[in-house]
Amino acid sequence: MNSQQIAYFLEVVRQGSFTKAAQVLYTSQPSLSRQIARLEDEFGAELFCRSRTGAVLSPIGKKYYDLFVEMEKRLAELSMEAKRESLQLEKSVHIGVPEGWDVLPLIEKMEALLAERQEELKMTFSAYSYRLLLSQLRNHQIDGCICPKGLIVPLEHMAFLDLPPLQNVLLYSRKHCPPENGQEYTVKDFRKEKLLLLEQEDTSIPKAYQLGFLQDKGIIPETKEYHNIDSILLDVSLDKGFAISDIWSRGAFDRNLSCLKLDQKMPICVAWPENHSFDEMRLFANLFKESMESLQ
Repeated sequence: MNSQQIAYFLEVVRQGSFTKAAQVLYTSQPSLSRQIARLEDEFGAELFCRSRTGAVLSPIGKKYYDLFVEMEKRLAELSMEAKRESLQLEKSVHIGVPEGWDVLPLIEKMEALLAERQEELKMTFSAYSYRLLLSQLRNHQIDGCICPKGLIVPLEHMAFLDLPPLQNVLLYSRKHCPPENGQEYTVKDFRKEKLLLLEQEDTSIPKAYQLGFLQDKGIIPETKEYHNIDSILLDVSLDKGFAISDIWSRGAFDRNLSCLKLDQKMPICVAWPENHSFDEMRLFANLFKESMESLQ
């Protein structure tokens, strides 16, 4: 038994599927299945009742799951305790953000506040797809993240601080035909256009959020899914459809695109594993919120 096998086992449980777990872990399904099989050989028991509806824990599998979750929690706590006891370690946080978000003005504001208050906190940032962002957060590869609140609420053992909601915008090409009323665009001007989305495997939550908004307006658009944000923005600029985003999206500042402000704001938060509730993350979360409020 090793830590990789335990991580694979826990991810299969979380996803309810070997296929989805393999995608999240960026490995092949046969490789993942072999690791689970080795665990079962070592324990002399089947951990999953495999069925067409997905991977369901067996009775003994449920006991091992509880054990491994507690073990994962304790290891994370000990890791953070070791950090705190190290006098050589500077105060630092590594934060994940969704790809395509422009948070530079907020980072600069936070650095100014830290300097003004003579506080030290080294901040590093990495951008990820939604799927990889959640994977990095669960596997403690980042200390915390800034993201839509809807991504965090379903997760277990996560702490979060609510932030001011983000203004949603509809992105469309500057080449797009004039509005029907001849004056300014409304959402209904795009009812016959394609909605360009990130592919479902990243996470279905943003897709459901966008479609739900349009359906409330009586619009059920044709959709097309893409692997990344850049491909969406390129096709929007070529007038192949529209996208729903927010004012932090770099698409909102693209000279080839125009923005229509929507009557909807997206709840967002700073989130981190609750067993990582160390002072640095709390300082970061409060500082980020203060910076947002001061720039609004």
